[in-house]
Amino acid sequence: MGIYHNDQPIQGGHNDPDLLNRLDFANHLANVLVLNNNDDCLTVSLEGEWGYGKTSVINLVKRALNEKETAPIIIEYNPWLAGKPESLIQDFLLQFSSQLNIKDGSEVTLKAAKELIAYSSLFSVAKLVPGAEPWASIVEKVFSKFGSSAKKIAELKKLDLLGKKKSVVAAIEKIRTPIVVIIDDIDRLTPSETFQVLRLVKAVADFSGTSFLLAFDSHYLVSVLDKNDIVNASEYINKVVQLRVPLPVISERGMNELANIELDNLSDKKLTDRFETDQERLSWIFHNYFKHLIKNPRELKRFFNHLRFVLEQVEGQVCFSDLFSLSIIATKANSVYEHVKKTPEAYIGKRFSNDGLIMDKPKEVVKSFSEERDKILKEFSGRDRKLLEGLLGDTFPLLDSGGYSHYGVSDADSAGRVSAPQRLHVAFQYKTPAGYLSDQEILDFISGDIDRGDFLSKVITEDADGRFFEMMTNYAKECRGNSFDILVCIYNAFLKSKKLISSLESNYGFMSKDLYLQMNWLTNKIISESDDKYTLIKKLVGRQKSAPLAADVLYKIRSQIHGEKIYDEPWVSEDQLDELEVDYQNVAIKSLSDKTYVDNHLESHIFYELKRSSKDKTSEFMGAVLSGNNGIIRVAEIIGNSGSDSTNGPYVQIDEKTFSDVVSLEKLREQTKKIDIASQPVHIQAVLKSIVDGKKYYLRDGVLGERW
Repeated sequence: MGIYHNDQPIQGGHNDPDLLNRLDFANHLANVLVLNNNDDCLTVSLEGEWGYGKTSVINLVKRALNEKETAPIIIEYNPWLAGKPESLIQDFLLQFSSQLNIKDGSEVTLKAAKELIAYSSLFSVAKLVPGAEPWASIVEKVFSKFGSSAKKIAELKKLDLLGKKKSVVAAIEKIRTPIVVIIDDIDRLTPSETFQVLRLVKAVADFSGTSFLLAFDSHYLVSVLDKNDIVNASEYINKVVQLRVPLPVISERGMNELANIELDNLSDKKLTDRFETDQERLSWIFHNYFKHLIKNPRELKRFFNHLRFVLEQVEGQVCFSDLFSLSIIATKANSVYEHVKKTPEAYIGKRFSNDGLIMDKPKEVVKSFSEERDKILKEFSGRDRKLLEGLLGDTFPLLDSGGYSHYGVSDADSAGRVSAPQRLHVAFQYKTPAGYLSDQEILDFISGDIDRGDFLSKVITEDADGRFFEMMTNYAKECRGNSFDILVCIYNAFLKSKKLISSLESNYGFMSKDLYLQMNWLTNKIISESDDKYTLIKKLVGRQKSAPLAADVLYKIRSQIHGEKIYDEPWVSEDQLDELEVDYQNVAIKSLSDKTYVDNHLESHIFYELKRSSKDKTSEFMGAVLSGNNGIIRVAEIIGNSGSDSTNGPYVQIDEKTFSDVVSLEKLREQTKKIDIASQPVHIQAVLKSIVDGKKYYLRDGVLGERW
C-alpha cells in the first residue's frame, strides 16, 4: 500500500515532480519578481481557491529563483507564527531583518537588518486603528498617552517613522541584491490578521528593489475586507497589489494523471478482478462522477487517503467500484456519508442490526426517507447536488434517482455491492463483522489453503452458517476442482450438528429455509457449476454418509428427466440415472440398517426417496425390519415424517394409498396393538396412532390434525 498524504505541497525536485505542467508558469513569475535595487517595490498576488496548489507553485517559483545566476534574497514570512494581530507588523519586520542577515551576512545587510530592527521598535506600542494607516494609529496612541505639549513633541520626535523608513530604504538599496518577500496562506488567517498583512505590505514595507509575492483566495479576501468596513474591497486589493495573477487552470488530463498515479499506488493487485463488471463500473463512476466532484489536488489527496484506509481493512470483501463511490461521497459530502452510515435503511431499505424489525418492502422504506435525504443534499450547489444524486442512485439502486445504472446486477451480494446489507456493513465497519465472514476466507476454504474442518468449526461457533451458505453459493463456480471434497467436509460438519437437529425439530419441514435446505441448495448449485456432473453425483450418491442429500439430488434429476416441465438441462442421461438409482438403493438400505441418521430426523427423508427409486427393494427391506425385534418401533422411526404444513410443522399420515405397495398395513396394525403406545416418545406415538386409524398426527406434540 502507498503512503498517506499529509497535504504537503510539491517541491518540484526529481522525486517530487510537477505533474500539472506549471513549471513554465513558475519560471516566468520568478523572472517578474526579480527587480533592480533601485526599482520601486512591486507586489504580485498568486490567486486561487483553497486546494488548487498555490503553495506548490510558490515552491516552484522559489526553486526557479534559487537557480538564477544571481539568486535574490528570499524572505519568507509566515503570519501564522505571529502572536496577536496588533503585533503582526512588528513581527514581520523582525523576521525580515533576521532572515536578511542570515541569508547574506555582509556588512551591508547587517546595517540594513539593524535599521529594520530600529524601525520595528516604533510599532511596539502601536494601537492600530481600523481604516487608518499605521502612522495615524501610532500618532493617536502617543497623543492619548502624554499630557503636556512638550512631552507630546518630544515623543513625536522619537517616532520619526518616515525618517526611520527612509533609513531602511537607503540601507536596503546598498545591498544591490534583489529581495523577494513571499507571504503564503494569507487566506488562512483570521479577518483581522489578513487585513493587517495587507496594510503592512502597502504602508510599512514598500522598500525599493523589493518584490512581494502574496498567495490568497481572492473571494475570501474580499469577504475579509468587507468585514473590516472597507468600501469597494476589490479596488482596495488593486491598490495594494500591482500585478494580480490567477493560478493556471488544472486541466482534466492533469487531474486524470494524478488520479491514475494514486490508483496504481493503492495496491500491487488488480482491485477489480473479483466481482462482476467491477472494472467497467469503476470506469463509469470515474468518468461520470469522480472527475466532476473531485476538483483539485487537495480533494484528490483526501479522497485517496480515505479510500486507502478503507481498502486496507476490507479489500476483496466489497467491490472496489463501490468503495470508490463511498470515498467520493465521504470526501465531497461527508454529511451524506454519515447519513448512510447511521441510517442505512434510507438507502437499502434495511438496518444493519435486527432491532426494530422493518416490515415494509425495502423500496417503500427507502421512499419514506426521501425528504430527509433531500434536506441533507440541499446544502450543496445545484451542479454538485445533481452529481451526488446520480452517484447515490448508481450506488443504491432503490433510490430510483431518475438515472440509469448501466451496470446493474441480479444479485447485489454476490457482486460485492453495498446495496446488499452485508456488504454495506463491512464497508462501514472497516472489517468483517462477526457472523459475516470475508470473501477471502471463503476462497481460502474452497482452495484448501486453510483447514476446512477448523474453519467450519469456527463458522458453527460464531453462528455464521447462514452467511457461509450464502457466500458459498456466490462462489460455487470456484469449487469445480474440489467440489466433492468441499461438499463432504460441509456434510460432515453440519449433517449431525446440534443446530441442524434443532432446526428439523422446530421448523416447518423441508419447505422452510432451514440449515438442511441451505445445504441442499448449495449442493445443487455446486453440481450445476461442475464440469463433470455425473462423476461428482456418482461419488455423492455412492457415499453412505451423504444419503439424505443424495436423495435430494436424485429427486431433482428425476424431475429434470421425467418432469412435465423441464426448466434446465438434465445433469445426467437416463442410462446414467439408472446406474445412480442402483447405487442409491444400496446406500440408502445400508444407511437405514445402520441407523446412521436416526437421531437427525432424516431417516424418513432417505426412506421416501428409496421408495420412489425401487418399491420392490423398499418392500423387501421393510419386511425384514418389521420381522426383527421391536420391528414396529423401528418401522415407525423410519416412516415417521411423511409431510409438513404451516399449522404445526412435520406430521405423519399412514394410509393405504401411500404405503400399501411397500409394507403390509395389516401387519403393522397387528403389531401396533401389542405394544403400549403411551409409553413411547411423542413422535413415535403419533406414527403408531396413524398406523391404527390412518389419520394425520403432528410429530411435535402428537395432536390429531384438524383435516386429514
